[in-house]
Amino acid sequence: MEGKVKSLEKALKVIESFTVTRPELGITEISNLLDLNKSNVHNIISTFEKMGYVVKNEVSGKYRLGMKVMRLSHVLSTTMVFHNEIHRCLNELSALIDEIVYFGIPNENKVMYLYAAFPEKSFNTRWVQGMTAPLVSTGIGKAMLAYMCDEYIDTLLEEPLVRFTDFTITDPVLLRRELSLIKKRGYSIDNMEHEFGVKCVGVPIFDQFGTVIGAFSASGPSLRFDDESSIRFAEILREKAEFIGKSW
Repeated sequence: MEGKVKSLEKALKVIESFTVTRPELGITEISNLLDLNKSNVHNIISTFEKMGYVVKNEVSGKYRLGMKVMRLSHVLSTTMVFHNEIHRCLNELSALIDEIVYFGIPNENKVMYLYAAFPEKSFNTRWVQGMTAPLVSTGIGKAMLAYMCDEYIDTLLEEPLVRFTDFTITDPVLLRRELSLIKKRGYSIDNMEHEFGVKCVGVPIFDQFGTVIGAFSASGPSLRFDDESSIRFAEILREKAEFIGKSW
């Protein structure tokens, strides 16, 4: 049984190697990424290809995710009981705040964006489902991270913190202080820490047991996110977050 579980773990790591920044990968690339034998990777990929989870680009000889993965994603989204409520809340929030609003969940050391709503004035209506960003340098990520267990935070901060802008917090001591402040006031602020010129306000979403399960965030140009506006946005987001938490 132990061997079978390890084989499954390897197979899942292979499929997880495909990301937005690495949509196509060859056998050698996957082997190097995961430090796995090429023949092992080839067998795993061949099985996934047969089952429709990856497809081969005949021109490049590399592989990309297949439609089976999309089908599973669709099944997941349509079976989530909060699916429609999340969309409704996001649209209402975006209309109230007049900024882009996101919903995301924790995914290892990152936030995975699932949905977004855009105000009528916005020209930025990109597809965000499945996109990821660091927990430590985003408003939506820090809103969740602040309420995670100390052991998880300790493990996360053992790794070097990546600098994205001059405002990114890369000192673990300062980041811990930031997380404590977030818990005290109930919302996070991304002060251009992930993208220069863009500020975000994030609030956590808790289930009925008090466990953080996701977060909302509002995002827009830094000039529109002064202290007064950030507090107002946080209050609006928190009301919807509490509603979603109760219906989770």
